[in-house]
Amino acid sequence: MRRGLLALAVSVSSIGVAGVAAPRVDATVVKQETFTEPYSFDYSDCGYPVHVEGEFTVTMSHLRVGKNKAESAFLFNEKHSYREVHTNTLNNQTFVQRANSTFHEVKATQVEGTIYEFTQLEAGQPFVIEDSSGNVVVRDRGSIRFHVVFDTGGDEEPGGEFVEFLGADVRGPHPGFFTNYCEIVGGLVGISDSSQRVTLHPVGTTDSPLGYGEYLPPDYGDAGQSPLLVFLHGSGESGDGSAEQLQFLASTAIPAYIAFDGWPNDRPFVVLAPQHEQAGDLSPYAACDGVEFGGSCALTLQHDLGHPAPGSICFTPDEVQAFLTYAIDAYDVDPSRVYLTGLSCGGFGAWEYLAKYGDSQVAAVVPIAGEGRPAFGAAGCDLGAVPLWAFHGLLDDVVDPVGSIEPIEGLQDTCSPVDARLTTYADADHDSWTRTYAIGAADDIYTWMLGHTNP
Repeated sequence: MRRGLLALAVSVSSIGVAGVAAPRVDATVVKQETFTEPYSFDYSDCGYPVHVEGEFTVTMSHLRVGKNKAESAFLFNEKHSYREVHTNTLNNQTFVQRANSTFHEVKATQVEGTIYEFTQLEAGQPFVIEDSSGNVVVRDRGSIRFHVVFDTGGDEEPGGEFVEFLGADVRGPHPGFFTNYCEIVGGLVGISDSSQRVTLHPVGTTDSPLGYGEYLPPDYGDAGQSPLLVFLHGSGESGDGSAEQLQFLASTAIPAYIAFDGWPNDRPFVVLAPQHEQAGDLSPYAACDGVEFGGSCALTLQHDLGHPAPGSICFTPDEVQAFLTYAIDAYDVDPSRVYLTGLSCGGFGAWEYLAKYGDSQVAAVVPIAGEGRPAFGAAGCDLGAVPLWAFHGLLDDVVDPVGSIEPIEGLQDTCSPVDARLTTYADADHDSWTRTYAIGAADDIYTWMLGHTNP
């Protein structure tokens, strides 16, 4: 989430000045300069559109030139502050996010050549959130030590370029640093009370083969049979199905939107999110370490291995089929309106389920950032028996975008009639799901899914 991004942006922007190559100077260079910059942006990380208007102020108090092996690096001390007004554009509710802290570049350690690791210390109040009445909801204070790698450019080619963020060490009371950002702001600008209708079902407590999270709409049981939406998570949310590890599900996408009051009350779906337990022994996938599009490599390998159970890194088609069978029987849902979606590992699981089981249980499928080429290679035109809408970011370096493009274009070009759609985002990397699942997305997958039924 966006929680720590501004602090990091401050850090990186400072190095953008500090990392400039310089002549060798032994004394401290004293200089003070203040600049203020307004900015604005939009985000939908919590499931609803938020517009931000902010202003950022930095006062650089002095700089030191590094010594010995760090002699080409400038090290700054500065004071910085920012104030942002966040407005949910659906309900016009607002909150303020602000900071006021000092920033010290403690040292620069040469990695190799002109590449240096900068250690930066931020102290003060780097993160404060206030409600619309000015009441403080969260206040972080203490210190954060950032570790960032930067190319100073050297004396012959002065300049600077950010290379890598290595992490941060946190000291002092920083409640906001360790809390999901949407959990903080959901109670301030959220659009519903969807979090009140979430139940976790650990593995073994029901007849389900997997532990899962459950969301029931407000009119469940009163308005006839509800449509069912089954969500398949990515590899980062895998777990053993226990009560503790089912909490991982709420870290992203649809389960996060529901957990943090970002899911509209009038969306009619029963939403169920099963949890896959990732393989304990990953050695069969070692060949994919370090290769280009390592995700596509591993997913294709799982397909080629026949989806061993246990032993698969992502959802298997049999696993998905068994959960769907349980869900349709256990809940008051319309069996003709069952929908399947998933991201990354879950997107792959949706492709693979469709290739093996076709339209036997689902009315429409939305795979996001998944690898669909093995499924298309195995099922061919039969993959188009169910309406299919795939999404992928063209900057994805984990799962090859061709993994969505090739099967959809193959269905469109060689199979008729077929309802196979493709949306790609030119500016998105592996995370092509945040904008797709959010309210106000250019492509409304929820209305599209509800427009299909399974005879």
